[in-house]
This record gives sequence, C-alpha cells and structure tokens, in this order.
Amino acid sequence: MLATGNLRTFILAKKIMKRSICMLIHKIVGMKKLFTILVIGVLLFTVSCKDKPTKEPQKPIKSQVVEKVVKVPTPEPEPVVEEVEPPRPEDKYFLIAGSFAELHNAESFKVQLESDGYTSQIIERPDGPNGEFYKVSYMSFYDRNEAYNELRAARGSVGNEEVWLLIKR
Repeated sequence: MLATGNLRTFILAKKIMKRSICMLIHKIVGMKKLFTILVIGVLLFTVSCKDKPTKEPQKPIKSQVVEKVVKVPTPEPEPVVEEVEPPRPEDKYFLIAGSFAELHNAESFKVQLESDGYTSQIIERPDGPNGEFYKVSYMSFYDRNEAYNELRAARGSVGNEEVWLLIKR
C-alpha cells in the first residue's frame, strides 16, 4: 500500500512539473516576442532620426524695386449715432430728512445733505397736507418696493429714526 501511495505522489508531482515547464516556455516565447518588438522599435527610431541633408542656400536674386505712389482717399468718418435712453419716469417716492417752515432753513439743510453726497431737493406742496412746510428729501425713487426697503434700512440706523416717506400723487 505504501508503494502505491508513493507512485501516486510521483505521478502527481510529474504532472505538476510538466504544467510548470509548459507555462515557463510560454512566458519565454512571449518575452522573445516582446524583445523582438522592442529591438525593431529602437531600430526604426534611430533610422528615422538621422539628420537630413540640408540644401544649399539659394543666392539672392537681384531685382529692381520700383516705388509707385498710390493716393488712397481718406474715408469720411461715419456719423456717430447716440443711443437715446427713454426718459425715466418722474420719481414718486421721497425719503424726507427734514421739514421746515422757513425756506432759508430748508435750503441750508439741502446744501448740507448735498455736501454729504446725497441728491437732495426741496419739495413744496401748498395744496397738500402740511402745505405750509418745505420738505427736504435726500433720496427719491420711482419704484415703491425700493423706496420702502430704503425707508426700513434708514429707520434701522442710528440718527435716522425720524425719516419718513412722502408719496407724490
């Protein structure tokens, strides 16, 4: 029984060795193909990179230069067309910074606002409510939402709690 087991082991080892040798031969053949391709590539590269013979420079041809004066008429400038923006609708909403009974007080406050960088104006409404006062605005708007947003922002800052909105009808 011992001899049969050794024989089976021997046959199995022989089969394994045979497979290993076949795989090794396939790898060697594959490497030979790779080596052959690499050698051919190197040869092609070296052959194609040789310096090409240069041509002799051509001798310059002597020629006569004839200058011809051509008068080119200067084009007239095209008229400039200015784009005219449609007139902006008149502002309807005004942030009022002060209201004065005397015109000269309103004018001096207006000058002060303008020196601070605002676009100020004096609004008179003799027929409206508080018609006896001169209202001094420091911002004006055509858009209602923009005016109310700016009013909220102004009232939220310190020193501007008394700002109010005048709406022209």
